[in-house]
Amino acid sequence: MPTGGGDASEESGTGPYRVTLPDLGRFTVGAVTVTAALAGLILGVRAELYAGRAEQRAAAEERRSKEEREKAYANLVDFYRMGSEVIVVNGSSRVMAMRFTLPASKTRWDLDLLQPCKQIAVPNKALLDSMAVEQPAVRLTEGDLAQLRLEFMDPMSKAWIRNSGGALARTDAWAPSGRPNLVSSEAWNVSAQDAPQCDGS
Repeated sequence: MPTGGGDASEESGTGPYRVTLPDLGRFTVGAVTVTAALAGLILGVRAELYAGRAEQRAAAEERRSKEEREKAYANLVDFYRMGSEVIVVNGSSRVMAMRFTLPASKTRWDLDLLQPCKQIAVPNKALLDSMAVEQPAVRLTEGDLAQLRLEFMDPMSKAWIRNSGGALARTDAWAPSGRPNLVSSEAWNVSAQDAPQCDGS
């Protein structure tokens, strides 16, 4: 008899577990809590990523704006070759010191001051003759002018290089020659024409 009674109690203690309503409630609350935590984590990560991208965009835009402000004067200066002439344009209402450079021969030739809102057309032969007077030890031909660059300093004392293809880049500042800060008497300066555009500042 005692043995049979023990078996009955063991059977009742190891019987199948029945899920009750309180158990369902606890499970539901736990699941909702986990889901909410995961959703919050995902939203938080997405918000941080969005904020990071927005910050990067703002920084990039600020850099672009700063570059455009720095180039404000430089963008008003143009330089290109057309046929047998070199064209230089100062579209600013401010005076800028300018010079031609030929990197291969290390030639630097001051252009004196190009008048504000003016452009000049310099014949290749006249430019070479003038360079020969200034630097008689250097022998140049028209073929050398293919590498001609224009260097200039804007009113903010920033120095720039523009090659005859139009590309613009910063360079180190340089000291203009000791010649008077006046428009030279060379024929192309005397016959300077109005620039197509002028900032009018």
